[in-house]
Amino acid sequence: MGHDRTGIVVFPSPAPTRRGTVASMTATAQPDPDLPAPPEGDHPAVRGVALLTRFALELALFAGASWGAFAASSHHWWQWPAAILAPAAVVVAWGAWLSPRARHRPPEPTPVLIEAALFGAVGALLWGLGHPVLGAVLAGGWLVDRVVLAAVRR
Repeated sequence: MGHDRTGIVVFPSPAPTRRGTVASMTATAQPDPDLPAPPEGDHPAVRGVALLTRFALELALFAGASWGAFAASSHHWWQWPAAILAPAAVVVAWGAWLSPRARHRPPEPTPVLIEAALFGAVGALLWGLGHPVLGAVLAGGWLVDRVVLAAVRR
């Protein structure tokens, strides 16, 4: 709050809000023309669900790698080590190149190709072990989630 040159009390204007929210509506319930329109593809709920789905798919990738390695090496002495080392290798690759905090994140589109290779390989492994639905859901779910995330990305 302050005074202008004539001594009239001047109140600061409120911070601008996003168009379409209650605070950005005029008295006639129309969007305020002075506020910028929200960017295209700004869907926080859809983005949140897609990111949650992505996290679930990552966990399914690790579990699928473990289970696939265990089943593929059945009746061998390396069955348990394979079940431990396969998801560990996926976790290391994910952390090194695909994590948002990765120190050596490669330029686009390399991370997408690495993800496609990981999800495709584990999906194919599950398919080859006699579980085509699990393999297709894992690889297809990743593909659909990537498309949704690309559509709602800012």
